[in-house]
Amino acid sequence: MKKTFAPILLLLCSFSSFSQEGVRVYSWEEVQGARADTIYGLSLEKMKLEELPAELAKFTQLRVLRIGKNKLTSLPQFIIHFTELEELDAGKNQFDAFPLPLCSMPSIHRLSLNRNAFERIPDCIENIRELRYLDLYDTPVSGVPESLVRLKNLQKIDFTGIRFSIRFQENWKGKLPNVELVFDPPCDCMN
Repeated sequence: MKKTFAPILLLLCSFSSFSQEGVRVYSWEEVQGARADTIYGLSLEKMKLEELPAELAKFTQLRVLRIGKNKLTSLPQFIIHFTELEELDAGKNQFDAFPLPLCSMPSIHRLSLNRNAFERIPDCIENIRELRYLDLYDTPVSGVPESLVRLKNLQKIDFTGIRFSIRFQENWKGKLPNVELVFDPPCDCMN
């Protein structure tokens, strides 16, 4: 009896993956020539991009966008037209300032900005009203704005890789008692 593993191998070699919401996430190569209104998940990860391609603007129905592990320093204004976007992974880029177009995207549920270089989160983050999870792992933010308390859907913020004082940690745990705040052990280095 001869066994064949070709279908399994083909499945393992596929470029596509799925998001936490079950949305199929296609690679940039897979969507070339596709109807933009049929694509709900897209990955441009690890492409060494310094800016997002202008052709991305036509994918306005995206619910999941993965642009992590690139060399991005800013986001184009057209991204605000992605009104259905719920999950954005922009981690491990070179943002030295919080990408302000995100403040015009209230539908985002999961926002990953880990391993970037910005130090300040703007007050306008409160405009991302549906935000549930914020990943700031190893991004050197020196503080967070009071406007975070107005994010009623917020469930978790990952601050690991950032050393905050015990006073800072206790202060924010008091302000956001229903939010899971993940901190590294406190230090005496930052207030």
